[in-house]
Amino acid sequence: MTVLLVEDDAIVRSTLADFLEAAGCELREAESTPSARTILMNPAEGIVVLVTDINLGPGEDGLTLAAEARQRVPGLAIFYVTGSPERLRVRPPPPTERVFLKPFNPDDLVAAVLYALDQRQQDDRPAATLTRS
Repeated sequence: MTVLLVEDDAIVRSTLADFLEAAGCELREAESTPSARTILMNPAEGIVVLVTDINLGPGEDGLTLAAEARQRVPGLAIFYVTGSPERLRVRPPPPTERVFLKPFNPDDLVAAVLYALDQRQQDDRPAATLTRS
């Protein structure tokens, strides 16, 4: 189970990646919507959590990426990191998706991602079967 981190700012991306990897997350990184889309569309990547900035520079934003990812990857957990909360007024994410406003404590994001990974792992476990003796 892999986390996809999408952030156009290399320093922010590197910092968040360090925190997530230190917590034991398997991680893929992308700097733009097109590169993230390539990773998301490959089922072999096993992406189950998306962490994306909303403002990804020129081109499509993180909200557009998340909407597409939501349709293509069932059960995907989505987290937004943003310094532009005004963009959420126009296109608010679903209540099941969490927003972290920059600056935020990276440990809070890591805790949320680890919880989502744990929930996904529990959902993927086979149901216990009862046997009679």
